[in-house]
Amino acid sequence: MDCLRRLVTTVTVLLLLSAGSASSGSEETVTALHENIHTAVARGLRWIEQHPASLEDGGLPDLLDEGLGFLMLSTLSADPVSRDRFAAVFQERMQVLGEMPEFARWAMAGQKRLTDYYHLVLAAHLMQQAGNPTDLQPVIIARAQQVLAFSPYCDPTKRVTIALFLQRLGEDPGISIERALAASRIEGIARGTTPSLPAPSADSQQRLATSLHLYALVHEIIALTDFGREPTPQWLAERLQPLNRYLVEAIVWTGRIGNVDLLSELLLSARFIEAPLQEVLPETLQLLLDSQQEDGSWGAYETRRPNKLRHAVFTATTALWSYADRSAGQPGN
Repeated sequence: MDCLRRLVTTVTVLLLLSAGSASSGSEETVTALHENIHTAVARGLRWIEQHPASLEDGGLPDLLDEGLGFLMLSTLSADPVSRDRFAAVFQERMQVLGEMPEFARWAMAGQKRLTDYYHLVLAAHLMQQAGNPTDLQPVIIARAQQVLAFSPYCDPTKRVTIALFLQRLGEDPGISIERALAASRIEGIARGTTPSLPAPSADSQQRLATSLHLYALVHEIIALTDFGREPTPQWLAERLQPLNRYLVEAIVWTGRIGNVDLLSELLLSARFIEAPLQEVLPETLQLLLDSQQEDGSWGAYETRRPNKLRHAVFTATTALWSYADRSAGQPGN
């Protein structure tokens, strides 16, 4: 916590110092928003400092996502001081998570959802990236390989993301990545078989189904780019033109229904593949700024997570951070 508190103070000072500086970005309106973006990011970081995830507040998934959030903040930082300090918090968070008996019980449990296998493979990948691989990695890998082999008709997005993170761990996923990608949301968009987005006034079931589809799309982009830390792979590069168009439409649609968490994830995904958002970016960033609460959060949103605030704070803060300085270049560079 002391490390995070020092980080929040340092980043806040850096943001205040840079608030009036000019940006090399092409969007003049976005440049004019920089001061407000810096303030919102600092407020979001303070909320995160004051509301850390725990087993009692958010459980293992929030602890994992909290560590991941700091990795993305590090990856998207333009200055080396913030990059290194966010990375240090990420490493500390992953070490603590890996040492928890509750994490071991999660990994060793017999009956799990496909979502759990995804989170566990992701955790193993992140712990390895943090320089402290878990001793449970062989078990996590073997069980994920087994579930992929015996669940060919399960959610195609979860199958392809599990397979891709197994591959990043240097392991054979046991299934064809090419076939998994052929069943992906991205492939459907590229082929023009994905249904059009419904009107914002559509009923709640339609909005929910579309939101789940868009969350799945985000996870595919995340897995293919390793959260923007890897260059766009050739398979994805060949599908960017229709995907970029669809992302712009999805960002507009999500902004209109007011789902800040999903909107922020779509903005981050667009950043990871450098999708051109000039036509919608200023108003979308302004929407995020206007939606932030006085306490630094973005309010409660509809989610199955026990904590109804935290994930949106991380995604919105990170999305704003990624556009705070357009001179930062492509994430991962």
